[in-house]
Amino acid sequence: MPPETPIYLDHHATTPCDARVVDVMLPFFTTNFGNSGSLTHEHGRRAANAVEDSRITIARFFDVQPNEVYFTAGATESNNIALNLLAAGDHLITSAVEHKSILAPARRAEKRGVELTVLTPDREGFIDPAALRDAIRSNTKLVSIEAANGEIGTIQPVAEFAAICRERGVLYHTDITQAAGKIPLKLADADLASFSAHKLYGPKGIGGLYVRRGVRVEPLIVGGGQEKNIRSGTVNVPGVVGMATAFRIRKDEMTDEGTRLTVLRNELWERITTEIAGTSVNGPRELRLPGNLNVSFDRIEADSLIVAMRRFSLSSGSACSSGERGPSPLLTAIGLSDAAALGSIRFGLGKSNTAEHIAMLVDDLKRIVAKLREISAA
Repeated sequence: MPPETPIYLDHHATTPCDARVVDVMLPFFTTNFGNSGSLTHEHGRRAANAVEDSRITIARFFDVQPNEVYFTAGATESNNIALNLLAAGDHLITSAVEHKSILAPARRAEKRGVELTVLTPDREGFIDPAALRDAIRSNTKLVSIEAANGEIGTIQPVAEFAAICRERGVLYHTDITQAAGKIPLKLADADLASFSAHKLYGPKGIGGLYVRRGVRVEPLIVGGGQEKNIRSGTVNVPGVVGMATAFRIRKDEMTDEGTRLTVLRNELWERITTEIAGTSVNGPRELRLPGNLNVSFDRIEADSLIVAMRRFSLSSGSACSSGERGPSPLLTAIGLSDAAALGSIRFGLGKSNTAEHIAMLVDDLKRIVAKLREISAA
């Protein structure tokens, strides 16, 4: 008898592709397989029309113009393109809560002569707008602060950051990957924004970059000049169509799902902290992504707990850092000790999760945490 499939609770790492998205994508692998750059024949024109229709759908979702939306391979590439507009002597401001696809290119830019300021979050992961205002210099070219955090769920005051940057004549980029399709966003506040489809029940390998009209960026990949020279390479037509469909579905379902997931998350929060001693929640109670909960378990190593929780697929943090040893840099940045950070698990709830799953999860956690603590005390 095959093993039972674990219950998936890692929706901040990725989400299952919605069956409705897959259905829309399939013809673009077979019958509508044309290259969207081949406009001399019907196959190419069909693909090109599908790409432009998808661009319009996504632009409408974010209430921006279609010619401000560009397709990439995902948010990591989009983030790198956004930071690529910096040159030696420019000043970049970012924060310690960012994804590695911001922090790594920021450190690389610093080695190439870009001045770098990394803002420190408070204990709930928030970046203080006043700290941003104070950090801006005469040579500040770009600020990059995310919309929401995928480890502890903190929703940042993006509108305030954007207003400060606009007032000071500084470009503002935001990584909206964890927020898009989960909470309302006013993308026109920003100058640039990055997103991926696979975080909102779309396909992997496709994402986008919003670039406000009038903002110039330097491409990372040059070649055929696709996407108006912002990202050369044959456009992933099935991925683009799938992403647009995912956004269209999120427009209809996001609000109700957010309400439902918040109820489930709060139930999980209350039960863990009241029924399991030595637990604490990392991140804010309010202004938090609906399906996010990050919990530290005293005298527990998260890796051991995750392995023992065989009925569930769980993680201790960002999937892009899951192969690394050591405490989460984000959790230590908000003031956790190494031990508390190493004992932390992220629960990422999604639309497949139910109240029954929460009850099963808490029962398993109570039993396994007690057992692991008993072993460690022996």
